[in-house]
Amino acid sequence: MNTKLLSLALVASLFFTACNSRTGSNQGEPAVKSDSIETPKDTVQSTLTHEALEGSWTLSAMTTPAAGGKTVAELFKDKAPTLTFNTKENKVEGNNGCNGIGGTYESKEGNSIKIGDKLVGTMMHCEGVAYNEFMQALETVTKFDIQNNELVFISGDIVVLKFTKK
Repeated sequence: MNTKLLSLALVASLFFTACNSRTGSNQGEPAVKSDSIETPKDTVQSTLTHEALEGSWTLSAMTTPAAGGKTVAELFKDKAPTLTFNTKENKVEGNNGCNGIGGTYESKEGNSIKIGDKLVGTMMHCEGVAYNEFMQALETVTKFDIQNNELVFISGDIVVLKFTKK
């Protein structure tokens, strides 16, 4: 009986130790998810406006369920999607990996954005290219963030698209 009790205590001890461990340093820093953008509560966030979108951006990651964990190179064989923003006129143009796209976007306050439902494009068919999935992801976008020349499009609290500045 004591052997069983000792074994149970050992297993419980290992379980609790494993649950309390985390990646990163042991200096009290929280673990950070790779696909999340978190700001420490004690830092002041700068106000991000749509003017920060100005310029050209190339897709570097698509993290929607439709992307199935594939890389941009796997999803878009010939060319990665791009977006170029003209913030003075609230216009955007580019390509979806197959077709030219363009139109307007809305950004009412701060980092809110509505983009996908305002775009039009050519209608060529490209075999093995996730252009429909890209356009669907754009339609879900509600806000953006820009850090270190990386534009992140967010749907709710989930990162769906990442771009790098050209």
